[in-house]
Amino acid sequence: MRYVLTTLGGGDLSDGNENSIRVPALSLVMCAYLFDAGRSVARRDLAQLLWPGNPDAALTNLRSTLLRTNTVAAAHGVPLLIDQSSAVALNVEAVSCDLEIITQPAGIARLRALNDAVSRKFFPAYGDRRDAIGQWVRDMRARLAQELRCEFLRNKATDVAGARAEIKRAAVLLLEWDPNDEDVRLALAQGSFQGMGSHTGNVWPRPREADRFASSISLEQPGQALPRQAPPRIALLPPEPLETVDKSGSVANALIEDLTISLCVDRTVSVVAPYTAAKIRNADNKAALLEQHDVIYALDTKMSGDSLFVQLIFMPRDEIVWAKRFQLEEEKIVAGRNAMAEAIQSSIIQKVGMLAPLDTDFRQKPRAYLSYLGGLRSLSHTTLPNVRKARRLFTEALEHDRGFAAALAGVSRTLTLEWVLTAQGDGELLARAERTALKAISEDSRFAGGFKELGVTQLYMGKIDDSLSALAEAEQASPHYADVLSSHADSLNHAGKPKEALGKAMAALALNPIAPDTYFWTAAGASFFLGEYQRALAYLDRMDDSRPASRLAAACWSLLGDTPKAKNSRLRVLSENPGFDLERWLSMVPLKEKWQIELYREGLRKAGF
Repeated sequence: MRYVLTTLGGGDLSDGNENSIRVPALSLVMCAYLFDAGRSVARRDLAQLLWPGNPDAALTNLRSTLLRTNTVAAAHGVPLLIDQSSAVALNVEAVSCDLEIITQPAGIARLRALNDAVSRKFFPAYGDRRDAIGQWVRDMRARLAQELRCEFLRNKATDVAGARAEIKRAAVLLLEWDPNDEDVRLALAQGSFQGMGSHTGNVWPRPREADRFASSISLEQPGQALPRQAPPRIALLPPEPLETVDKSGSVANALIEDLTISLCVDRTVSVVAPYTAAKIRNADNKAALLEQHDVIYALDTKMSGDSLFVQLIFMPRDEIVWAKRFQLEEEKIVAGRNAMAEAIQSSIIQKVGMLAPLDTDFRQKPRAYLSYLGGLRSLSHTTLPNVRKARRLFTEALEHDRGFAAALAGVSRTLTLEWVLTAQGDGELLARAERTALKAISEDSRFAGGFKELGVTQLYMGKIDDSLSALAEAEQASPHYADVLSSHADSLNHAGKPKEALGKAMAALALNPIAPDTYFWTAAGASFFLGEYQRALAYLDRMDDSRPASRLAAACWSLLGDTPKAKNSRLRVLSENPGFDLERWLSMVPLKEKWQIELYREGLRKAGF
């Protein structure tokens, strides 16, 4: 029997029948280290690698781990580790390892294997460690990337079946590692990988020496700010998951691939490799992964019928700075694919250029940025504890950058949300929110978020016309900013214009496929005032946490004649706010038209309030 040691994309040891063998996690690292060394390693050196610090304790831990590992191996009848008196070796005759790709013969098969190795990462769980193991893992990743680079340059002109896709993939991976690798960039620009031709006439700088490649390892560390001189990173999220594409093919995904190659040639941005972008696209914690990979711009894409919707998000402010819909008609798509990719590329580069000063500012103040992103994540659920936690994080961001307009707008938003959630009519909360929003505007008059928060706050202060004016300013500053459209819809709703409000709310939902709960709440409110109570409830059902909207649900159910469900919603309201008083609350709600107040009063009274 031969053991199979897996190090790429995770860590595992299995038998010849692909049955996983349970050994300590550090045993896998130890086996990989010994495999890489190709010789026995002194016990003391191995112990200090795995358990740095106290040498005696490290040797004790090593003895324990060796005993556990060899006990498991004994059950399979084949020794895994050779425990010598003063050294430890791997039983190489009984173990195969995925690192053997390094010694494979040159060719497209090796290029493909190295592409997979660099994409999946060597021991993903250990790369962030700041000890000897972490350094060794990062060194091994650099070695695999350098092997990929050599194989890419060796095969860049190969034109056989299946080669072009792997060559393109290798180029993107290498430029993700080092956006300044002019050898790779030149090969990509001169090749016929993309069919765009928009960059092939450029004269590239003199190629740098190959031995500088390994110095790019710092770019691979997730969770760190990019070096100041590095271009901003962009992740192009494909519209369809890889498993769908593998089964049926996808013109839309092919379009994004063309765009990825084109942007790799352009030195304005650094492109996240497609494998990583696909993982981010499918993840539940998408925002956290984008932050982990230092992404400044995310191109989110979505298929809708025969059209592709694309939107460029500036992550430091969570702002949609550009969006467009492209028709993917079958008879035109092949001829038009390059033109569409060029159109998207030119728009991206234009926006990146416009936002370059902000981009640099954010990357120079990473602690402010990270605190701000933490605040945004806390607001993904609009509960009172989350709102207050978000305010603490936004305030923390301001401690690192007092003029951070987006963080000021965030503080304003939390104050307004607290006013809504507590329903106590605390005028000081709104006054503070208004002052903070005005300060955000004074710090950055081009930032739509400041005007948005001012408009929201003024709505709840009863300044409905002022609110609409501020939100119109916000929409003019950023017409594709979904949060602005949603807030504008809310103010239109309170101004007695529910039909216009619903239209804007639906536009906001179209722009933001993974919408926060407030979007659905706003759409539900507009539907309620249009008399479409079932539709309103359907929007409320789409909220992750519909408890804050229980008053609206109670009114809808009672007007539909479902008394039990209306009372259940009323009990939810009272469990969150036992002192809720209907008339006091109605006196605080800024509804411009009397008929709106009467409709709400009727619905809530029928629900038992």
